[in-house]
Amino acid sequence: MRSISLPKSVLVAALGCLVLSACGTQKAATGPAAPAGGAASARAVPSTSPSDLSGHRDPEMRFIDLVGQTLQACSPDAPGDKGGGDVPVPDGLVLEEEPTRIHGPGETPPPVPGDAEDVPVPLPSDAPEPPSPAPGARKPAPVEVPLTEVEQCFADQHADRVGKAFNTRTTDYDAMRTKLIALDYPASRVHRMPDHGGAPRVRVDLRFMGGHEALEVTGTGSGVIVETFGAPETEDVKLTDVKRKPRLDTTH
Repeated sequence: MRSISLPKSVLVAALGCLVLSACGTQKAATGPAAPAGGAASARAVPSTSPSDLSGHRDPEMRFIDLVGQTLQACSPDAPGDKGGGDVPVPDGLVLEEEPTRIHGPGETPPPVPGDAEDVPVPLPSDAPEPPSPAPGARKPAPVEVPLTEVEQCFADQHADRVGKAFNTRTTDYDAMRTKLIALDYPASRVHRMPDHGGAPRVRVDLRFMGGHEALEVTGTGSGVIVETFGAPETEDVKLTDVKRKPRLDTTH
């Protein structure tokens, strides 16, 4: 998971603790930052209680607990601890299994994984090789991506939380990092950036299960300035490499 590498079994167990009582589907993203076509964000909203993972010795598990609390706050209509775990079916919608199609004479059924038809066909021996990248060529820097409506709410919740925690002069990177870790942001998710005008600056990686959320925190004489932004969720994209887009006012 980007800068985080947890065994799949650990993630499954942690999410199981969070969604044991219920889970829901996030609201569709309808804001200007939503994906083309009005697609809905599909991440599940884990229900959580303060005693789930907040006291776990693994900082990544405590972060997962924090994720669950924040997502629940951003999806108030999702089923919670006190409700049933099933997502209600809209009136008039009947869920039926898709009937098995019967293939008539001359028709070919779709290939089944493992069949000979499913094996890739090798290219002819005289087929040209695909072009190789030029020696020394550098990949373009990843750029900031828009956040969906729910993702923006999620990022704003964390930005407000961090901003309120830093209420005194913050001019030292080590002190900023220590405080962020105390707020249950794992050290592996806190990344130092070049100072901004002599002030310490870090990025906090909030990306989780396909999300794009991130924070940029800059120390000031009275606390911190916190900006939210979106980063590609691709595993090989480092948060420190993401190029930000200029904006007028994104501070908290």
